[in-house]
Amino acid sequence: MTPAGQPSRHALLPRLIVALASAVALALGLLAVVISPRADAVVPLSPAFDSLARGVDSSSWQHPHGAHVDWHAAAASGQSFAFVKATEGTGPANRYYEADVEAARAAGMAVGSYHKARPAMDPAIQARAFATRVQSVGGEQLPPVLDIETDEGKNPQELIEWTRVFLTELQHLTGRTPIVYTYRFFWIDRMANTTQFSEYPLWLAEYGVPEPTLPVIGGWNEWLFWQNSETGEVPGFTGPVDLNIFAGTREDLGAWMGPVTPGEAPAPAPEAAPAPAPAPEPAPEIARVPDPAPVLDPAPAPVAGGRAEPVTIVVPEGLPAPDGVRLPETVTVPAHMLDQIPPEFR
Repeated sequence: MTPAGQPSRHALLPRLIVALASAVALALGLLAVVISPRADAVVPLSPAFDSLARGVDSSSWQHPHGAHVDWHAAAASGQSFAFVKATEGTGPANRYYEADVEAARAAGMAVGSYHKARPAMDPAIQARAFATRVQSVGGEQLPPVLDIETDEGKNPQELIEWTRVFLTELQHLTGRTPIVYTYRFFWIDRMANTTQFSEYPLWLAEYGVPEPTLPVIGGWNEWLFWQNSETGEVPGFTGPVDLNIFAGTREDLGAWMGPVTPGEAPAPAPEAAPAPAPAPEPAPEIARVPDPAPVLDPAPAPVAGGRAEPVTIVVPEGLPAPDGVRLPETVTVPAHMLDQIPPEFR
């Protein structure tokens, strides 16, 4: 029996379930914020960055419901450069790409393009798709960027090989050394913190810190761009936008501009002169045994007994012969001894 004025256990059960569910949701939410490699926080930047060029990167996410981006307003607020997403996987991924590139240029900003890697797909095909779209807008550009931040089930060695193929193909197709964009956790954990790409410029994403952590990942001694926030507020943009810092002034940024034209194809190897036809081999010599001298049966003047002398005969092989005598042999015998010669030799 429930005491008067107290709700029954059955009445308390729904309230308990709701309370537990809310607590679990809150705990999971806090946990997600703690472990997320892309957790953002508003942290004042080190004063050392005050003189450095600042910029944004943009994709279709910066056009919610087709919203317009006012690039002139962004440039007037101090944004010096913009990287615009061109492709993802094997095809275009931002229908605002061409318009944003043109508008950002018209606003006086240095413009570059980036490709979102999909490691489950062929890297060479992705590089070609990216190069084709980058070249479609032409003009002077910042180096093309590979954005690699997902493994899609590949192990570190497979990801390293995938990255190598993509960067090599892209550099050949554009004539530019690409920039590698990644974040600390991904490169250290998913790329085994490989140092094999430290010759490429680094665009590092790291949030919630006043300046990038040192030492830099992957054997890099320095970064070229630093993405310090993904929740920035910039005039001209309807919603949040990524904020970036260049490791130099606006004037220094100009040195990184250039065309994205295909590199020279390697010269074909000269055709080797045809090898001279081998001289015909001499026909094998056929060993010939000299024909035995014919038995001469000249017809000299007859002598007594009706025989001529001398008479030459041939002694064939296969008969016993004295030392120093090799058969066949031609001998001459007097006619009077002919009767002593076997008939087969005559």
